Amino acid sequence: MNRKNISSDRSISSHKPEAKEYFVAVKNYPKLFLLVKPSGQKAWIYRYTKPTTKNRAKVFIGNYPAISLVKACEYWRKAEQLLAENIDPQQERETIRNKEQESQMNTFEYFAELYFESIKINQKLNTLVRKKGRINLLCHYLGHEAIDNITAPRMLQVLEDIQANSLNKDGRPTDKAERCAGIASEIFAYAGARGFCSSNPANLVKGQLASYSYGHRPAVTKPQDLARLLKRIETLEVEPNTITALRLLPLLFVRNGDLRRAKWTDIDLENRRWYLNPLKGEGKEKMVREMVVPLPKQAVEILKQHQKLTGHRDYVFHSERATKNQIMSENTANDSLKELGYKNIHCVHGFRATAKTILQEQLKYPLVLVEMALGHVSKDPNGTAYGRFEFLDDRAEMMQNWADYLDALYQGHDASIYRCSTINNPMTQLEQLMRSLGKDKVLEILEINKF
Repeated sequence: MNRKNISSDRSISSHKPEAKEYFVAVKNYPKLFLLVKPSGQKAWIYRYTKPTTKNRAKVFIGNYPAISLVKACEYWRKAEQLLAENIDPQQERETIRNKEQESQMNTFEYFAELYFESIKINQKLNTLVRKKGRINLLCHYLGHEAIDNITAPRMLQVLEDIQANSLNKDGRPTDKAERCAGIASEIFAYAGARGFCSSNPANLVKGQLASYSYGHRPAVTKPQDLARLLKRIETLEVEPNTITALRLLPLLFVRNGDLRRAKWTDIDLENRRWYLNPLKGEGKEKMVREMVVPLPKQAVEILKQHQKLTGHRDYVFHSERATKNQIMSENTANDSLKELGYKNIHCVHGFRATAKTILQEQLKYPLVLVEMALGHVSKDPNGTAYGRFEFLDDRAEMMQNWADYLDALYQGHDASIYRCSTINNPMTQLEQLMRSLGKDKVLEILEINKF
């Protein structure tokens, strides 16, 4: 059947599908054809003779109308030029495609994707979501760059830009850039272990970033709000690690990192003591190197119940899904509080501020005991820091009283009976603070708080 050659888009539309597929030549462009399939699909085909073997061959250019007549003709001109130079158009296309593929397989984005796939098995969904967000941000800057060509100055430029665009409400940097640097370092290590990267520029620049701020750590500080929070926590349907942590944090008001890293060997349930070396973080110069946490009977009971689940493991909060140290993720408890609607209202670190405020304002405990319970350094007038066992009996009494106070709040009973009874005279409190902290420090506290 004689078919009218294609000369325009209008002429293309005149060729309808038939029972069998057929080819239509393009006017003035020998070797270029439109393939019309029974399904109605149309595609551009270049049919030619291979310059070396002289065998007949064809190249699929693309479907119509995604590839227009004009674009098909442009390909024809390039193919004809290659044939004139004794180059096979099909082989040339494959060569270009392979080079592009090789180039893509050497990019930061390529290894970032492989790294992310490698951690999917062992990490929680919320952790993966956060890491994916950081990876996407890094790929925005570095995605198409060859991973072995990324230098330390280039990495620093990227991280500084991330830091400049992630300030808190006070205008200070957050930890976003630092966390991105950590992820980048892991990606470079992943590529390096497979022979595609000779250095780890992210490791080289971590210390060059401006110190970051944790920003505002929200906390409830009113007894009625705390009572409501305690009741809401008990409504959570979460794994045992999470609920145990959220029951212990209000009781002990330790740092989340210290609780997560608690080992059964450091806990003496019989004598109600927890011996630990606090995790160093922000403000580490004001933190004790080691401390003893007196355990109220409520905490002991919670730990005994949890011991049935993880007592055969090293860590109290052992997690099979965790890849790092095999312990519960640092964000797990916070995420549960957010689920309860406490985002920007209360966080796990906020339990420390809650306890400090209520112990002083409501229960009238002296500052020295509260600060020692928080794991802060307190010094005598001679400048000597109190040891791990200082005021241990007093702190144990305070911790038990605090736990009983929380029970009263939760049950809706009168909690005022748990006000400190040993030191009621303000002058007595002041004298003890001076003996404990020194006159200058007390005067500084009074000035800061405008007493």
